Amino acid sequence: MGHSRFLIVSRPPRPDVAPGGTVWRLLGANNRHLGQSEETFRDVPSCRAAIEQLQQRLDQGRATIGAVDRGQLWRWRIELDGRTVACSARGYRRQRECQYNLARFLAGARSAEPGSNA
Repeated sequence: MGHSRFLIVSRPPRPDVAPGGTVWRLLGANNRHLGQSEETFRDVPSCRAAIEQLQQRLDQGRATIGAVDRGQLWRWRIELDGRTVACSARGYRRQRECQYNLARFLAGARSAEPGSNA
């Protein structure tokens, strides 16, 4: 049986669209996107350090669920020290789906290993 894993993705800068940087994504055993970093990091080592900190302090995090897009969708996020460190990869049509996927993220993040760059 597979396990959840962190995937580290480096993005090149795109003029007039977005700055470059490195982000992490948490993938489930079935490669489904469970959540992602809110922050963009300058390089792979700083991204890995953020993953380690998230895993070490996950129980101290504050998880919240809120409606977005004029109440049409639900999203979750996790804060540490007043800073959003993880968020849902997409919006969910039902609050209970959002809660379920937050629980899957938390369970996966606790045991996941950092992956390689993509």
